[in-house]
Amino acid sequence: MNQELSSPLENKDIDLGQIFKLILRHWWVVVLCLFVGIISANLYNRYTIPLYSSTGTIIVKDESSTSLGADAAQLQEWDILHLKKNLSTEIEIIKSQSVIERAVNLMDFVDVSYFAMGRFKTTELYKNTPFVVAIDTFYAREQKFNIQFLDTAKFKFSYQKGEEEVSTVHRINEKINNQFGIFSITKNIQRPSLPTIGEVYSFIVHYPGTPIAKFRGSVGISRGNEETSMLYISCQDNVPERAMDFVNALIKAYQERSVEEKTKVAKNTLRFIGELLAAYRDSLNSSEQEIERFQRSKGIINLTPDFAQSHLVGFIDQKANLELELRALDSLESAVRKGKDPGTISTSNIGTHDSRFASTLSQINQLQIKRNAMQASLTPINPELKLIEKKIELARKNLYATIQNYKYALENNLRTITQEMKRYETELDKIPSTQRENTGIRRRYEIHASNYQSLLARRESYSIAEAATLSDVVVLDYAYLPNSPIRPKPNSAYVIGIFISLAIAATFIIIKILLKDTITDRSEVEKNTRVPILGIVSHSSRPGKSNLVVIDRPKSIISESFRSIRTNLQYLASQSEHKVVLVTSTISGEGKTFFTLNIGSILALSDKKVLMVGLDLRKPKLQLEFNLPGDKGITQVLIGKLKWQDAIVHTPVNNLHLLPAGAIPPNPSELIMSPAMEQLMEDLRNEYDYILIDTPPVGLVTDAVIAMKFADVNIYLVRQKKSKKIFLETINKLYQEKTAKNLAIVLNDFRTSSGYGYNYGYGYGYGYGYGYYDEDTSKKTLLKRIFIRLRSPFQWIRRRFDSQ
Repeated sequence: MNQELSSPLENKDIDLGQIFKLILRHWWVVVLCLFVGIISANLYNRYTIPLYSSTGTIIVKDESSTSLGADAAQLQEWDILHLKKNLSTEIEIIKSQSVIERAVNLMDFVDVSYFAMGRFKTTELYKNTPFVVAIDTFYAREQKFNIQFLDTAKFKFSYQKGEEEVSTVHRINEKINNQFGIFSITKNIQRPSLPTIGEVYSFIVHYPGTPIAKFRGSVGISRGNEETSMLYISCQDNVPERAMDFVNALIKAYQERSVEEKTKVAKNTLRFIGELLAAYRDSLNSSEQEIERFQRSKGIINLTPDFAQSHLVGFIDQKANLELELRALDSLESAVRKGKDPGTISTSNIGTHDSRFASTLSQINQLQIKRNAMQASLTPINPELKLIEKKIELARKNLYATIQNYKYALENNLRTITQEMKRYETELDKIPSTQRENTGIRRRYEIHASNYQSLLARRESYSIAEAATLSDVVVLDYAYLPNSPIRPKPNSAYVIGIFISLAIAATFIIIKILLKDTITDRSEVEKNTRVPILGIVSHSSRPGKSNLVVIDRPKSIISESFRSIRTNLQYLASQSEHKVVLVTSTISGEGKTFFTLNIGSILALSDKKVLMVGLDLRKPKLQLEFNLPGDKGITQVLIGKLKWQDAIVHTPVNNLHLLPAGAIPPNPSELIMSPAMEQLMEDLRNEYDYILIDTPPVGLVTDAVIAMKFADVNIYLVRQKKSKKIFLETINKLYQEKTAKNLAIVLNDFRTSSGYGYNYGYGYGYGYGYGYYDEDTSKKTLLKRIFIRLRSPFQWIRRRFDSQ
């Protein structure tokens, strides 16, 4: 009993049970939010323009595949047409503006967009448009024009000019010449379909760059497994067939570019070999003519070299190859020094098999490809583009240094071979001068012939490779026609709609919980105070005849409530034969007078002699219930002007008497504290079985607290949705300080969760009124019956939850 009670305001714990009951009490909010959420999701699915995605799969081979038979090994050795692929670079190439533009040029129906204008939704058409705009010249780009077919041969052409619609009538295939250009409306011969008469269509003629920018923003490229060279190319579009067509066109454009790049390398190499062949052809012709002149002048038919000369011929071949490589290196060095592009000539193509050249040239090739791709979309001052330029310049310097080093090594080899040749030429000095001169001429001829034959073999190999050039791009899967959109997804939309609607309903309930400061449930009282609950007076919404409900409607639930309170009241202060019961509350309007009238009546019906005392001397109400004047009452008794026997009023209820307040005194508290009041209460105890004292609110004045010393039982009224939670602090204070003897709480005007009852109301002078359940014989409307049926399961759950 002495344990300190917690304050309702300090108790911040979340009561899940209260929240659950509040949700059940506001089930209609949840149902309404769910209904709105599902309807919103349905509207979203119906009127949102769908977005489709189509994907194709390609494999970027790391090296070219050719079908050259025995030449394949030689081409592989020489690194002909082989450029190592970097997938990151290839992705940038595919997404570059040049490749996207090439793909757009392979498509139809992208320069002009066609639409079918619905009442609530506009649908974009593609190849299934019933008409096509044939343009000669057109100036109004990105402006919408409307077409409405009047019949199968005529249509109305219209457009908006400010607030006004301008329209003209034309025939199919008629040449239209106006301020917008010269064009005509023709039937779509690819997919002939009759236009719907009266339906409004529209079209927009785009700038050339508009489709390119649109597709470039919608294309997506992702890599497969890190160990593979597989790429997934996708496109998102409002028209599924257009998404599929663009992916396939982009793959084709990328394949064409790959073949063109390889063909370009082959042609450049063939041109370079042709230039070398022309030079060696002239040298070879000169050597042949020199041999012919020498033999004619000397009369020599043939000279057979000895062992020394055979070795000398071998050195001559080596020297010729070295000179060929040095000449090619001089060309490459010149190209690098002058800033020309060396990337189109691989090292093997010029006769050099050193791996350093291959790696450096491959790096330059990849960097230049990446730079060209970035130049299509970036400005020259872009930092990334500048970084690529620096890398290319550094690679050129590395290539130049590699050329110098390799030339130095070749020149050393050439000097060594020259020394060996001189040694063998010393041996040949023994040969007669004529034969020696003939040998020198033939040696020069053989050098030129050997170089010429080598270049002829390489030109033949390159010609074959050029003719058999294949793309390094293999199509694994072409793009397909998507069946369902990626947005909106109907199921996801409904899930999100339901989730948002439940969140809104929960937010509403939580806000209501946070803002609610009145008592709405019995558990709130039980949780925040140890004062026993004497009983519950139920609620009704239908007004009744008077406030004496136990007399007017004895079968009502409220009457049963008062009977239950009467039974419980007998167990409080059971040792007293003559009980004094004080009725109070925190503020006005919580039902003190109503409760006093009906508990007094129900006690009187049990053959008890009951007196109701109107001790609310400031704002008397009891006497108003019986239309009594204010000239006689307890005020006159306490000041000695009237005997209490003369102030007693007999009510229409048998055994129920009333001692009204009488005139309003200037000092109510002093009168209640006076000895006359004590004497009066003593006299009344001897006369009546029950004395019911109707007092003013405790929270406003101290009169009720002063009068509590006369009471055997103190009843404190708490009204649902009227009494605030903070009022329980006052009850706890009275209970802890033991100011009130046998303090008990009556829950007034509480709604029950049953589906039956009585409907009567009452109201009185504090300016409030409420009803109570009674027998309801009124005919309910169909809507009300449906509402009751929907509400019943939730009420059943609440009753089950309350009983736990």
